[in-house]
Amino acid sequence: MASTNEAATRSRRLHTVKNVEQNVKEARQKALAAQQRIEILAKPLNAVSQKLARLERESSSVEAAGERRIESLQEALDKKIEKLKADTAAKIEQTKKDTAAKLTELQKNQQGSEDALALEYAQAVVQFSFGGSNADLATVLGITNKAAKELIASSTEDLEKAGISAKQPTESAAAAAAEKEDPAPAGALPADHEAAAEKPADSPTLASA
Repeated sequence: MASTNEAATRSRRLHTVKNVEQNVKEARQKALAAQQRIEILAKPLNAVSQKLARLERESSSVEAAGERRIESLQEALDKKIEKLKADTAAKIEQTKKDTAAKLTELQKNQQGSEDALALEYAQAVVQFSFGGSNADLATVLGITNKAAKELIASSTEDLEKAGISAKQPTESAAAAAAEKEDPAPAGALPADHEAAAEKPADSPTLASA
């Protein structure tokens, strides 16, 4: 009886071990088959993923090259701008110096002309004062009567310092100037001719007597 029970127990144990090994083997085979099936199914996905990765690498490469080019151009531009600023600043300073030198030379050359014109202006003011009043001069120059009076006085003083005599024009000169400005009408006789015409001629009787 005991031997029968032991045999039955041993038989169940062996049967159980055999089943476990078989089950593990079958599970392994199923897993391998599933893995192979998944790999086969995933091949198109892997292919597309590789293509997308290649496109991304190409885009990244182009973008990186563009960024490097832009950076290089920006650096070159910055250098050119700095050089241009320095050159322009130097040219501006040189132009200022040249302009100042030219103005100095021009002022030296114009000094004599300005002095002569100042005296000529003073003469014109004094000559104007001989025939016009302070108010007239003020109206012409657009200044006050007081300023006109002071201008006449200073102009007279400048002429005296320069040794120039400001003489009042004579009546004949003034008349000639007026006649020049307002000429007689065509066909009109001079004043002396008009006087001769108005003088009566000697009668023949008086002449014979």
